[in-house]
Amino acid sequence: MSSKGRGSFLSLLEQTALSTESSSDALSGKSTKDSGLGSNSPISLGEYRRLGRGKLIDELASSCSNLSLGGRGRSKFLEDTQSLTGSLNVTGGGGGGGSSIGGGSSGGSGRGRALLFQKLQQLETTGITTTSEEVEQPEVQSHGNTTLATSEEKDPTGARETDVSTFFKSVKTTHGSKGHPVRLACNYIRLHSDPDKGVFVYEVRFTPNVDSTHLRMKYLNEHRDKFGGVKTFDGVTLYLPILLPNKLTTYVSKSAADNSEIEIRVMFKRKETLKNCIHLYNVLFDRVMKTLNYVRFDRKQFDPTSPKIIPQQKLEVWPGYVTAVDEYEGGLMLCCDVSHRLLCQKTVLDMMIDIHKSNPSCFQESVKKSLLGSVVITRYNNRTYRIDDICFDKNPMSTFPTKEGNISYYDYYIKHHNINIKDKSQPLLLSIKKQRHANSDQSEDIVFCLVPEICFLTGLRDEMRSDFRLMREIATFTRISPNQRLQALEKFYTNINNSPEARQILKDWGLSLKQSYETVAGRLFEEEKIYFKNKVFGAGANADFSKYATSNELLDVININNWVLLHCRNDDKVVQSFLDHVEKCTRSFGMKVLKPKVVVLPSDRVDAFVNGLRENIKKETQIVVCISPTNREDRYSAIKKICCAEIPVPSQVINARTLSNEAKNRSIVQKIILQMNCKLGGSLWSVKIPFRNVMICGIDSYHDAAQKGNSVAAFVASLNETYSKWYSKAVIQTKREEIVSGLCSSFISALSAYHKENGVYPDNVIIYRDGVGDGQLSLCENYEIPQFEQASMKILKHPIKITFIVTQKRINTRYFSANGGSNIQNPAPGTVVDSNITRSNYYDFFLVSQAVRQGTVSPSHYIVLRDDASYSPDILQRLSYKLCFMYYNWPGTIRIPACCQYAHKMAYLVGQNIRRAPAEELSNKLFYL
Repeated sequence: MSSKGRGSFLSLLEQTALSTESSSDALSGKSTKDSGLGSNSPISLGEYRRLGRGKLIDELASSCSNLSLGGRGRSKFLEDTQSLTGSLNVTGGGGGGGSSIGGGSSGGSGRGRALLFQKLQQLETTGITTTSEEVEQPEVQSHGNTTLATSEEKDPTGARETDVSTFFKSVKTTHGSKGHPVRLACNYIRLHSDPDKGVFVYEVRFTPNVDSTHLRMKYLNEHRDKFGGVKTFDGVTLYLPILLPNKLTTYVSKSAADNSEIEIRVMFKRKETLKNCIHLYNVLFDRVMKTLNYVRFDRKQFDPTSPKIIPQQKLEVWPGYVTAVDEYEGGLMLCCDVSHRLLCQKTVLDMMIDIHKSNPSCFQESVKKSLLGSVVITRYNNRTYRIDDICFDKNPMSTFPTKEGNISYYDYYIKHHNINIKDKSQPLLLSIKKQRHANSDQSEDIVFCLVPEICFLTGLRDEMRSDFRLMREIATFTRISPNQRLQALEKFYTNINNSPEARQILKDWGLSLKQSYETVAGRLFEEEKIYFKNKVFGAGANADFSKYATSNELLDVININNWVLLHCRNDDKVVQSFLDHVEKCTRSFGMKVLKPKVVVLPSDRVDAFVNGLRENIKKETQIVVCISPTNREDRYSAIKKICCAEIPVPSQVINARTLSNEAKNRSIVQKIILQMNCKLGGSLWSVKIPFRNVMICGIDSYHDAAQKGNSVAAFVASLNETYSKWYSKAVIQTKREEIVSGLCSSFISALSAYHKENGVYPDNVIIYRDGVGDGQLSLCENYEIPQFEQASMKILKHPIKITFIVTQKRINTRYFSANGGSNIQNPAPGTVVDSNITRSNYYDFFLVSQAVRQGTVSPSHYIVLRDDASYSPDILQRLSYKLCFMYYNWPGTIRIPACCQYAHKMAYLVGQNIRRAPAEELSNKLFYL
């Protein structure tokens, strides 16, 4: 065995230090500071760096009783350790050999790997590896203050490392094994790449130098036939799909100014790795969609030739696709999902006229309120623009400069588009787009002036969303079944393959589409059990237990002895019906509710409700119920400001119209009582989560669109072992970059609340973070997570073990049950996918947690950014599913863990209505339900 493998082994051991250290700590609760490699807890990375590599080998030698360094030197010691592995032989030469068990010759790179394997085997025999038993199993093994489920299956870390060897990835699995195997189809299409092609990067230099990017492109294009004709060039860097024969190629062009010679030197730099080609491949598919005459809206492409018309509302729905190429665990694939875009057949000018007729005195303010931020399309070129402002002092007869001199908008459209503008006095729409110059990070604003008469609005407006009948009609086109989605996917790659131009664009860069959607292996978790106070029920195949939630005694009941009910005089009948149903419904819940103090208000004015609350809320008041005659946002906000910030007391606001239907009153009142019990600090049901001293948290944020820059960060943390009681805190901040610091103060408060409730601090913290996109993952991992670690140091004086999981809802991934062959259906709740379509550089999985009656169910995407406790994938996947049952506003599962949904509800209430920090007295109650 050669001596070249020591560095490889030591770097691998360095990578191992992080994961095995946390694995040992999670189960034993012991510090690794004074532990050598021979103990059950390996040394920490910090200790390893302090000792140095030489000392590390000395420590390793002392742990092997049958080996010693003697006088042979450390290199000889590393070679001798191979004998410890028995049948383990290391094959391969140089620095890149792999490991194999049984057979094979000894190569020059394997000593470190063999020693690492031997050390991992030692760790397994001592029983300190984290195991992958699913969370629900009652068998637990206690280590220190933390209890985790265990099994015989060995999983040393349960977390994914990035940029490590294949050998090391095989040790650290990110794939679970619990549940029934299911066969799934998904909306991914595999991309095949030509091995003779790729993306080759060249640097282009001009002598003498040419400053103009336009001229650089012109001169290079004169020689495009010499390098295949297919290229991407930004003025400095040239991307080619083929490798040129010479690493340095020189071309000569003639200057357009003085006919002098310009030398163009094209120098080979490198062949791009696959992960660096993703952006280029996405650009290629944009070109492909353009050849198919699709219209681009943001990142989506729509077909203007196949609109679905809604004649009564003068609307049309364009079908389309959203596509994204990425490198996944199963290779290079294209994710393609069906999308739709709503367009109005009325022009923006028609809408302006309607607004003027209804409100002529405040026309300009009303128009801006209705149109600013909307996206319009100009049909003559199918381009989209965002309305940033409306210019009332300009009209189509105003002029703007061109190369040929000033010209009016009226004349421009006649000359260039053969469009005759009829209304010459209409105001103009302003759209501002940023354009970045080549070789510069600076961007400039380009202002477009648009004529409302030839602009058409896109997307849903608020008045449309409030029209139930219209939304139902739109849903007949947009809410499509799994079968229809796969048929649309088949149509997508059929259209590309039937288009020679589209096929050629991919072929030029060595790409081709597989003629079928991808199939993946998934797993279906077993049915969950729902625990009420005295009974246990199965959640059923659809994870819906609504029939049990309203007919069984609640898990933790809060009796209501002192409460206030405010209403207007016109709602006497509604109030009496409400009180009658309260008396009847509370019996089955095991809840006692005495008669309230009824306050009749003189009017439905906002100040009448505010004065009524201030006069009647006493220290002993448990909860306030306000029956509002109509759904007015200002009245609701005033009530919540009083009850959540000024005079802290749980509050329930009920729209009188919801209680006007006698046939549904009983069901409605039952749900109201359940909410009231939660707002008082009670609990409705639970599922079995056998953790001890583990706090689960949820984070979400709300950004106020009306007041740019203001945001609300909401933090929700569990307080008990049944995960039915939660501590909630929201922080209002003026700058978005300060959200993290606000969350850290909330984290410290949550730790204190947990200690007050349980007498101890949690050993581990599991944080579910909502509202983080792919572009923010690195910022979250490198900046936000360490902030929580620093916050724990302030109160615990030592870093707490943090498991940080990002939850993403706005994704385009869809998968479907394909067990029945051609019968494609939605997957059942509890279906998880953690391979093939997962990211190649992240520890992630997809989970379908709910059932839908119409359309296609959307999975949620979970990305584990950090896992100090080294939970196995089965534990984190099953835990995420269990938490979807714990949202008390719905007797079934929701799409994301309950802690995230609670954080979302709180952030929205504070940001939209209260606009100030809620009182601390309400922090241990779900007052925002």
